Amino acid sequence: MLSIAAVTLRHRLMGFVGAFLALALGTTMIGMMTLTLAATFGTPHPGPQRFKEASTVIAPRGFQGRPMKAPAVLPADVVTKVTEAGRATADRSFPVRLSPGLGETTGHPWSSAGFAGYHLVAGRAPQAPDEIVVAGGGKSLIGREAEAVTSDGAGRYRVVGVTDALWFENAVFFSGAEAQRLSPGVNALVTDQDVKQVSALVGGRAVVLSGHDLTRVDPDSTGGAQALANAQATAGSTAGLAVCVAVFVVIATFAFATEQRRRELALMRLVGAAPRQVRRMVLGEAMLIGLAAAAGCVLAPLCTVPLRSWMLDHDVAPSWFTIPVNPLPLLISFVMGVVAALVGSAAALVRVSLIRPIEVLRESVVERRGMTPVRWLLGTGMLIGAVVAGIVISRTEPYLAASARKYEAVPVLYVGAVTLLAPILLRPVTRLLTGPLRGSAKAGPLLVRENILTSRRRTAATVAPIVVAVGLVGALLTMQKSGDAAVLARQQQEIKAADVVVPGGSGIDARTLQRLTAVPGVRVTPVASMNVRIGAQGEQIDSLTTNAVPAAALGTTIKPPVLSGSLASPPDNFLVIDEHAARSDGLSAGDHVVALLPTGEKVRTVIAAVVARGLQGDDTYVSASLTGALMPSQVYLDSKAGAGRPLDEQQTAAVNVALSGSGAHVMTYGAYLEAQRAHAAEQTNNAAVVILGIALAYALIAVANTLIMATAGRRREFALLGLAGTVRSQIVKVAAAEAAVAVVVGTVLAAVATGLAAATQQVSLSKLVAGAPTVIPWAQLLGTIALCALVTVVTASGATWRATRRRAIEAAGIRE
Repeated sequence: MLSIAAVTLRHRLMGFVGAFLALALGTTMIGMMTLTLAATFGTPHPGPQRFKEASTVIAPRGFQGRPMKAPAVLPADVVTKVTEAGRATADRSFPVRLSPGLGETTGHPWSSAGFAGYHLVAGRAPQAPDEIVVAGGGKSLIGREAEAVTSDGAGRYRVVGVTDALWFENAVFFSGAEAQRLSPGVNALVTDQDVKQVSALVGGRAVVLSGHDLTRVDPDSTGGAQALANAQATAGSTAGLAVCVAVFVVIATFAFATEQRRRELALMRLVGAAPRQVRRMVLGEAMLIGLAAAAGCVLAPLCTVPLRSWMLDHDVAPSWFTIPVNPLPLLISFVMGVVAALVGSAAALVRVSLIRPIEVLRESVVERRGMTPVRWLLGTGMLIGAVVAGIVISRTEPYLAASARKYEAVPVLYVGAVTLLAPILLRPVTRLLTGPLRGSAKAGPLLVRENILTSRRRTAATVAPIVVAVGLVGALLTMQKSGDAAVLARQQQEIKAADVVVPGGSGIDARTLQRLTAVPGVRVTPVASMNVRIGAQGEQIDSLTTNAVPAAALGTTIKPPVLSGSLASPPDNFLVIDEHAARSDGLSAGDHVVALLPTGEKVRTVIAAVVARGLQGDDTYVSASLTGALMPSQVYLDSKAGAGRPLDEQQTAAVNVALSGSGAHVMTYGAYLEAQRAHAAEQTNNAAVVILGIALAYALIAVANTLIMATAGRRREFALLGLAGTVRSQIVKVAAAEAAVAVVVGTVLAAVATGLAAATQQVSLSKLVAGAPTVIPWAQLLGTIALCALVTVVTASGATWRATRRRAIEAAGIRE
């Protein structure tokens, strides 16, 4: 039967072009994303980076002998002992914001530059306190004045040299004395002394590293893998979505292609072919068409070039990211393409087996059934899976509903279920939408209605890509925007501030904070974001992302939902954790734990309260009295008349004066949340370009492809209409109207999938935030619908105009 399949493909090439293109483009989409995903794995930059030229490095010691990075500092007596015992170079790392135009950098003393492999490409080393060397800068920078803002305030410096750039940081180098003034603590010591001798000298108060262990104090100890986390998540989401879209579209395309050959297959049955032989032939054709996946594997590497450029331009991946041609992802894509073809063909095998030989004599093309058992199985399975997943998440881990990447499967399952079950939904939806056409006195509207109702397979094949395109845009963006809105609503309920001071760089320096505190009548609440490790009996229990806040702010300016304990009058050494940390670590209110601060200092804390789980990671707080002079990441402002009370004009003016020259600015808390919402929307839109844009483009191509296939099979139908007196323009209008109705039907079905996904998500979000909003992306949704309508109507009109170019009497007798 394989030889018959090959002959069939050769003589009915145009009939299989649609399936071929659908599979080739689907494999291209899958191959492009699997290549990108594969490029994000592994360790792009193995080996030590920050201290690759160093022999031995002494770093601050954390829990269980783990080394700590800056801003952790070494004990002063350890520095003294090692320095007195032999040659040792102090390294300091501290945040610096350089302006104009140089952005966020990391400051170091010039004496440590060589250990990372920096080399001067122009100029000289810094010598005076007001001189700096910029890494990765152009020669034109030499001689220019720059302002550097550190935790100590702002200062003016002159660029005297530039070095080559390294991938893991943007660095600026100061003279040794100036670096010590800006950052007194020593973050690491580099020495060439014997490792055993140094270990005995520090006596367990620091960690001695050498060889490959030096990676443990690198800015990115994963060797670049951490910098690719965002790109990996984006590529993973898109790859999964690409597979789903390809399977949906290929199943619909193959089922329609098989349905168009119903009389041909019936003729084979009439001349003696058994059902199993027909099935083998159809599978053979699918396998031969599956070779189109090879074309997709050739196109995939070419498509990664613009994808990489987009990822770099939108900060989805670092500048050094590349997408090499990897045979393994292409092989996987090829296999998936062939499997998709076989699955698409298998969806129609039962229908093929039931074709009766007598059907070859039928002239009627009215379709009796629109569903196959495989579609029933897949469609109902996806629908049940979506419902069950939504219920389980809402009962066990509702916070997942606020994360697009963690909740993505639910809307995708709903869209897939509605797509596969479209044939059984078409008749009621179409009857409802075309009801007004039934009473029309004109033949055109009635013809449009009956053609859609009696050709469910053709309509379903056209509607399926539209449901995929509109449904994915609607469901996924609704989920993303609703999750972002829930996060902001929770934040607005927790923080009762009137205004917020936002830094221009990594934080707000001490001098600016002092000036803010001196403004009369204003309550200042500095908030410093940091990572704190907690432990007991010398062992680490957990690592928490926390906010250092004053004790007076808890219960007033900052009011997270309390589950146990109390925020009223917390002790000076308080620690507030969320329920996730409490459950996973076996902690409760009143427990005492040791907190290892970013500075390397260990302090004893008491858990004052356990609050509701955060929607974007940890929702924990630690006493600012324990954390020292870390730069606040933001500052909340209120009138001393009460939390949330706005500042008057005089106070606002005084705040602006206090912030002058710092790079920070003040805004109302409502405006701050709106800016966050806009930033989240921008990120969502950027993600939609790559995640949904590729799937949308493929779905639109599939729409055009299906319409061309369908129109090619309707030439005799159009010829009969011509013989009945219908002019060519009227036939084109009927075909265009059918396409427009198909878009409307597909949009309605997509709305059903979006509504189900939004309702399921709302059940979970309502458990996290009171009055959690549901945000529908109307602009993107309407744009997608308009694009689908344009492609569908234009393609249908063009294909019909081409199909009716012959005289009606000639076309009526054309061979199938």
